[in-house]
Amino acid sequence: MAEFYFTATLSNERTLFLAPLTDRLIAESGQDVPDASGYFLFERRRGGRRPNVEIIAQVVSEEAALRLRDMLGMA
Repeated sequence: MAEFYFTATLSNERTLFLAPLTDRLIAESGQDVPDASGYFLFERRRGGRRPNVEIIAQVVSEEAALRLRDMLGMA
């Protein structure tokens, strides 16, 4: 599966991502991710000492990732 990486700016401090997760992003989220395969919809907030990552959803196929990208108007 080719790796896609889509974003949408929500504000000066908030960005929405649709991309695979790295170990670093998982660690920053503080969330339990039993299966890190596929794509994830997550928000990253800047500000403060370090960015904050919140994982919103897991997307299990390329087709679903592309459909979600279109629905959310991501580039």
